[in-house]
Amino acid sequence: MNASEQKSFNGIVNEVRALFHRLAAVADELHSENDLPASQRAIIENLGRLGARTVPQLASMRPVSRQHIQIIVNQLLERELVELVANPAHKRSSLVQLTATGSDLLDTIRQREAALLAAIDLPVGSEDMKTTLQTLSAIRRFFTDKEWRNNQAAK
Repeated sequence: MNASEQKSFNGIVNEVRALFHRLAAVADELHSENDLPASQRAIIENLGRLGARTVPQLASMRPVSRQHIQIIVNQLLERELVELVANPAHKRSSLVQLTATGSDLLDTIRQREAALLAAIDLPVGSEDMKTTLQTLSAIRRFFTDKEWRNNQAAK
């Protein structure tokens, strides 16, 4: 990567970090009445999108430990937003799934977010968003694929 590309890439990284934190603050404000931290919302959203998963499967989706996800799942269990069910593929690792209350809360979250997006006019067009999505996805795949480690080792 040449100096100009490095500068651009650093700009992307810094902007993604800033946007991540800003969107987290917006989501916290939007969902403040539910007293549901971002970490718990993320687990609920994953379960709603992907269906029941084990704690290790949920942990593998993020750069965090299984123990960290277990703490979040325990908090969600206390709130009766998730439940543990038998896992036919594994005797000791139960599946975590949304309860009816958790599904209802996820629906509320999605409705609030859809209403917010419908009410705002982003200063970015559809084509720019598609290009941005493709770019960010390609960068994420590169760093997920461990190819970056092979490139590093070759130097």
